[in-house]
Amino acid sequence: MVSLALPKGTFLERPVLDLFAAAGLEVRRPSERGYRAAIAYDGGVEVVFHKPREIPLAVERGVFDFGVTGTDWIEETGAKVELVEVSGCVPPWRLVLAVPDGHPAVDAAGLPAGARIATEYPKIVRQFFQSVPLPVRIVPSFGATEAKVPELADAVVEADGHGSALDDHDLRVIATLRTCSPHLVASPAAWRDAGRRAAIQRIARLLTSVDGGAAHVLLTVRTSPRDLPRVAGSMPERSWRAGTGLTEGLVVVQGLAARRGLAETIGGLLAAGALDVIGSGVGKDVTA
Repeated sequence: MVSLALPKGTFLERPVLDLFAAAGLEVRRPSERGYRAAIAYDGGVEVVFHKPREIPLAVERGVFDFGVTGTDWIEETGAKVELVEVSGCVPPWRLVLAVPDGHPAVDAAGLPAGARIATEYPKIVRQFFQSVPLPVRIVPSFGATEAKVPELADAVVEADGHGSALDDHDLRVIATLRTCSPHLVASPAAWRDAGRRAAIQRIARLLTSVDGGAAHVLLTVRTSPRDLPRVAGSMPERSWRAGTGLTEGLVVVQGLAARRGLAETIGGLLAAGALDVIGSGVGKDVTA
């Protein structure tokens, strides 16, 4: 059994749970507010929910074998973890600098020297303003960062994703510091262990298969044995021979093709001797 830390209480929680469910890795917990759960796969996965900022260092220390967090928190904490996989099905988000609507600044350089910046990302913010360059005062925040303006801060640096509260607090974005994405990370100790590493990689492959679903089509191609070499040469790189067709003397070949350029791929297969080509969505049936 391996242990997994998943993000709790942010805009990441629901998309990550949906991603795992789509991969056949349903996270079962007693209630929506529960902090402990399990995945019935590959001998079992023990799941614990934590804030995304807490996950990188906990995984680094080996408290959990692997976890899902954001690239923003990996950078901010400086955690030494193994980067296993990006989860492309979960929308990216931005770290942004925002000021009150009536503020005259249109970019970071327009802030006055000594401006107070409230943020949960002091390391990233410090590096950003050193590059501007502009001396600022960083006001550490541990939640409700948008509410720090105007009494405690003049501007904020905050994650701007699904459900962001910036608009609700009349804050206007004037700069983007980073574009961030979710990442599957593993502890160095688990990665050195052959058994746990294999288990983590199996889960990563399942998550990746969901990621690729929207961008790829499964092609099923029928051809004659005579034309098979030419058809096989025109198949996408990720393809394999499936077996014989229902009609004696025909061969069925399957492969994953990118949706982009799909018409050209199918045209090339037909020109090479394919009798017919059927496209099916990965995880959702469609006709190409």
